Formats: sequence, structure tokens, C-alpha cells
Amino acid sequence: MAMNYITSAKLSLLGIGLLILQLSASGSENRQTRANYARPFEPPTRPALLALPPGAVEPQGWLRDWCLAARDGYTGHMDDYHVEFKRAWATDHTMTGECLNWPKGAWPYEGGGYWFDGLARLGYILQDDSLIQQAGRRLDVVVNNMNTNSILFLWWLNRNNAEDVKGSLMGGAWPIWACGLLGRAMSGYYAASEDPRVLKTLETAYSGNRDQIRVGWAMSNTWPAFDTYTWTGNKKIAAVLTTLFSKEGGGMNPGGTSWSRYRRMPGKEPGAEENDHVVHFLETTTPWAVGYLWTGDDSFLKAALGWHDFFESIAMQPYGAPVADEWYHPTGAFRGTETCDVAAYLWSKVMLLTVTGNSMMADRMERLFFNAAPATVSRDFKTHVYFQSPNRIVSSSPVFDHGPRASGGNYKPFHHPLCCTAALNRILPWFVTHMWMATYDNGLAATCYGPCKIKALAADHVPVDIICKTDYPFNEDIEITVKPVKEATFPLLFRIPGWCRNPELKVNGTTVDAAKNDQGFVRLNRAWKAGDTVRLHFPMTAVVSTGVDQAKGAAKDHKHKPDKLSLPEENKTPGKPYATVSYGPLLFSLAIPETSDVNTPDQSARWQFALDVNNPNVTVTRGSMPAKWDWPLSAPLSLSVNARTIEWDPQPQDPSLPMTAITGSEPSERIKLIPYGCTKFRISMFPVTIK
Repeated sequence: MAMNYITSAKLSLLGIGLLILQLSASGSENRQTRANYARPFEPPTRPALLALPPGAVEPQGWLRDWCLAARDGYTGHMDDYHVEFKRAWATDHTMTGECLNWPKGAWPYEGGGYWFDGLARLGYILQDDSLIQQAGRRLDVVVNNMNTNSILFLWWLNRNNAEDVKGSLMGGAWPIWACGLLGRAMSGYYAASEDPRVLKTLETAYSGNRDQIRVGWAMSNTWPAFDTYTWTGNKKIAAVLTTLFSKEGGGMNPGGTSWSRYRRMPGKEPGAEENDHVVHFLETTTPWAVGYLWTGDDSFLKAALGWHDFFESIAMQPYGAPVADEWYHPTGAFRGTETCDVAAYLWSKVMLLTVTGNSMMADRMERLFFNAAPATVSRDFKTHVYFQSPNRIVSSSPVFDHGPRASGGNYKPFHHPLCCTAALNRILPWFVTHMWMATYDNGLAATCYGPCKIKALAADHVPVDIICKTDYPFNEDIEITVKPVKEATFPLLFRIPGWCRNPELKVNGTTVDAAKNDQGFVRLNRAWKAGDTVRLHFPMTAVVSTGVDQAKGAAKDHKHKPDKLSLPEENKTPGKPYATVSYGPLLFSLAIPETSDVNTPDQSARWQFALDVNNPNVTVTRGSMPAKWDWPLSAPLSLSVNARTIEWDPQPQDPSLPMTAITGSEPSERIKLIPYGCTKFRISMFPVTIK
């Protein structure tokens, strides 16, 4: 199906953000006539950026190949992978009482929300009618059965029935949390389709359930409820949000995990804070930014950003996602990241980018998407891991603390629990949808890069086609062609990646100043006509980074015990030394080729190397892109570095790096590194040598 410009004008997606300007209510009405993608009932504190509706950005080139693999693999065929996906929000799977606890029958409500969100968005970005119709059929079950007494989207439960209410609070109000994931899917589907029945379903769910929106395992309902208000202006939803963001409105949810913990800044003193389950952390820190939008009180936004900075300072892995196996811990070469958290972390960065307009959020999106995202799935998008780790040398290793434990690092059609099998479907469409966004002065912003084409409105409702021709991040050049239907003056904003020191920018062959503003964008406000071209050149430099691995290894009883956290201190934090190699947004790894299948490494491959950090002598080799992209071992971009063979025999049950840097005078040799996302077995956090 083709994206309609007029439909596109009426929609603005669910990413809502930060206000740089405070406006009066009367001013709010006036500005909505000017902003192409503003919503009719935005509160005075408005977004820095406005997301385009799903389908306005369409992947091209290598990125389209990957999205088609998702269509032909998991996303278009989840019913074939496990019967639980057939049960997701189905008319013959209406759990009550204790069966609303996720292990006893309610899991498909979580899984369905994840899957439907990715399914609908992928359909629209690919303009694929079969995917869109499949999403519509699944969501229509809820749409057609909703009633004013439903408990959120659980239409078979009656909010006036005490037993039904009790059931909805099972497992720490886990079914309420699952409703928020469906609300997110509904919100995205409405943004793309503008189906009034879907909006009515959202309004019915969130206007009749004031108490339920304020409980749940995590704050998943806050954002879709806010979205629904901005589309409808429903006063009952407004009252819920006002209560939630009042002084005592956060409270404790029935599961005993505090939402209110995250509405304040984290304590920085050693041991002041404990770690958390990472899905819970991301879904309960990020939504407090809505409090800023709703009230104008920037303490909500500062708290959300403060917690993310705290978390990332401790737990960030070099592939752009945090340690999350399933709680967060310090960086480690063999620590895992749950696939659910690759999707959730990307979502959180999208929302905070929209809220703040800060390009650093987009830098983090790219780092995750170009590295951690492809590692979650096989090249044909038909098997996946539950956990990935920077170093993977054998299958069924290490023995992770939670989830499927040792088998969690293997590529399988599904893992128990099934959450990651569902959540991975969100990753590609959420990234693609937010590669370009709109601004309140009716411009468009390039937030993330890759081959794509855009159909959107700029200036005074002028339709514009934009084509981004590039192999980025596998090369440094991006050619952007701008095609408004008539000459029009409007700003285009181009993000300058934080890692790029000497960017170059040309308009129609003429070099222009590439100095970025405080938010990390170059803003070009000019008259644009069909055929104008912008050429971006982002020179990449190889960077060898060093650090210490503080991982403690697997818990002996595989039970979570909260850890008291401390921020790492440079040159003071103890741990095993390591080095990583990056080039632009890409992490590079020593690949251990797989043989008969994706879970069998080549036993003859050499991988026991320490990186020569004193003289790495990194060189770059470029080749042509393959005809079809599938993250191949024969990557079009590779690096060569100096390394030294070492004695190193990690134990599969609990592998680790050497305790100290490697000494000696043995000569170095050259080893070849390829992008992390092209590997299934690898070393990417290397032991290091010392003189």
C-alpha cells in the first residue's frame, strides 16, 4: 500500500517529548495550525521532536533486505513458531482468576502485545498489505469485544466485579502491565491507519480504568494513555494522568516494586542503589518523562535521564546494550543481554530522543541497532538467542543466572519463557520508523542513518519525498535527494554522530558549515526544490578502548539477590582488563566461524589472542556490498590489528578473561576483525598485552 500524504499529516505517532518552550493554552491552539504533525490536545509542554507515523519512512537497500527477512521469518509467521502466539488476545483464550498469572495461562497477553506492535509497524514500513491485514485481524478481536466495563483491554473482565479486579492484580498486577504493551501496539496501529475504531478502543480502555493505569508490574500504560489523551482530549484520562503525576501519585504497585523510586534522581553514593530487572527498569524509568510533558515540572525528566545515565555508567556493553541477564550488573565479556532488553532499550532511547531532542540518544540507538540487534537473530530471522554476550566461544555457555540459563545463548526457534521470541519483532520497525522525525517549525530531522526513503509534509503542508542513498554504517557517505512537490522553505536537520570529529556537508555540491548545535544537529533552513541534494561525509576513525571487566560470574544457586551498586571510577575500579575496537558506530570482533549450524563453532579456529593495545596499528579494508544483505561473515568492511597469541582456556560453565594484562616479549601478528553483528561466535572484549 502507498503512504498517503494527507493521512500522514493528521498523525504524529506515539513518541512524545520535551518542551523547550512553555506555551499558554490559547497559544497551543494556534500552534496546531502551524505544526504538520502536532496533535489536537497536546498539553502546554510540547515535544522537541514529533515522530512520523509508521510508514512515512520506508527502508531501502541493505536495510530493506533485513526487514524482508523479518517478514519472511518471525514477524510474519509467529503463529507457526508456538501455539501461545495463536492464543494471544484470542477470543478462545480469556483467562480469569489465578490463570491471569503469567505462568498459568496469561503469558500470551504479554507476547501478543510485543508481537502485534512489531507486526503492524513492519507492515507499514514495508507497505506490505498482508502484514497490515494480519495485524488488523489480531487487533480487531480486542476492538470488536471492548465494552465500557472492561478492565483496560481485558474485555472479558468486568471492572465492577471484585473477583475480576482481584484476578487482574495477579503476579504484581502482571495482566495490567501486559495491557500496556497492547496499548502501545494499538497506539502505533492507530497512528498509521487512523482507524477510528482503534482510537475508540484506546479511549474506552484508558478512560474507564483510573486505578488500573496507576498499577502494574511496570509503568507500561502511561505512554499509550498519554497518547490517547493527545488524540482525544478525554477528561477522564486527563484526571488519571494528573493523579499519577501528583505528589503522592506514583505509589507502590501490588507486586511491591516501587514506581516512585524512579521519580527521583538516583543516589550516587556507593551502595545507595540496588540493581533491577532491566525490562522493569526501562519500562518504569522512561515513562516518568511523561510527567514532565504533563506538568511542565522538569524534575520528572531529570529523574528519567539521571537513572539512565546511572544505569549506563555501570552496565553498558560495548555492543550498545546493557548487561541484562536478567538484572543489570557491571560490564562483562561473558555477561548476557536479554533480547527483550535490546528491544526495550531501543524503545527507551526513541522516547527520550523525542522528549529531549538530544542527538546522543540517537547515537545510542545506532550503536545498539548496528551491533546488538543483528546478534539477537540468525541470518534468516528464524532462530534467536535469549541472551547474547560480547564473547561467545562455544555453544551452551555461559550458564546464565536466569531464563533458559545455559541454552539461552544458543540460536533456537523459541526459548522459554517466550518473551524474547515476541519482543525481537519490535526492533527493526521501531528503528526504521524513527530514522526521520518532524519538528514544530514544520521541518524534518534526520535522526539516524541508513538507506531509506521518506514521504512526509514540510513547510505549509507541502508533500516532500526524500531519498537517502547509502551503505552506512558500512561506509562513510550519505547522499540525500530532496523532492518537494513545489519549491518551499523549511528546515532540514541532520544529526552529526557523536563519534565523528570532522564531518563534511555539501548542498548541491557546495560545502556548507557542518558545525552542530547544542543538540548535535546541523540545521539547514532554506528554499528547497525538487532535485536538491545533500551529501554527508562522516569520516570514521578506529578507536581502541580499554576498561575493566567487573563481572562476578554466575550465581551458584541461580537466584537473584539484589546488588548494591557503585559507579565505576577510572583507574580505581578493580577488574579484569579488556580492550575493544570500534569504527564509527560499529563494534568489531574476531569471528569464530560456525560450521554445520549456527550453534557449532569451527574447532580449528584460533581465538586465544590478546590485543596489542600499545601498538594496535589498525588498518581498514573495504569491499563491495553483497547483492542481498544477511550480516555475512564475508563482511564488506574489516579491520586488521596487532595481537599476540596467549594461553587462555575459559571454562564453558563460567568463562572469564585473564585476571591481569599479558606480559612478555613475543611478537604480535595480524588478526582480522569484522562487524560484531556479522558474527555468531566471537571475541569482542579482548585480553590485553602490557609492555
